[in-house]
Amino acid sequence: MLSLLERLNQDHKHLAHLLDLLDRELDQFHAGREPEFDLVCEMLEYIESYADKVHHPTEELVFDAIEERTSAKASVLEALRNQHESLKILNLKLRQALDGIVHEAVLSRDQVELRGRELVKLERQHLDLEEGEIFPLARKVLTPQDWETIEKIAPKSDDPVFGKRDRDRFRALYQHLVHSLES
Repeated sequence: MLSLLERLNQDHKHLAHLLDLLDRELDQFHAGREPEFDLVCEMLEYIESYADKVHHPTEELVFDAIEERTSAKASVLEALRNQHESLKILNLKLRQALDGIVHEAVLSRDQVELRGRELVKLERQHLDLEEGEIFPLARKVLTPQDWETIEKIAPKSDDPVFGKRDRDRFRALYQHLVHSLES
């Protein structure tokens, strides 16, 4: 079984892979071709259903525990909390824009692409900040008891794409990932 921090790191690797896919779809969109809307919508739904409801709340428990041990990086922890909320809002705005396109609303391609690029950029900055500054600090200052306490109260859910797969809910995303692994 993975430790909590190993699981968070693994989640980051999975999310980075999805961000690469989203970048490729945005490149298609920018080039005037239609992206795989089902794939992009499933990526955004995955982020909402897993990252926003399981991963980020678990990280915030880690942030709280760090703050109980040290005041180091307090401003970084606050920025990360704010980014969690900003990422949720950007994800929602991009999903709404894509839903509008699917339902034939007239939206500027540039506006839709900009929303996607903003989400990808902030998400990558966010992951880098956690990996580069906060996770090393957590390893340094948190005790085994801290980790045990966090594990007990952290949201429990299998990753619906990379863990126990929900193949019906994330069919396009799952198929794309299987195909990309075979290539």
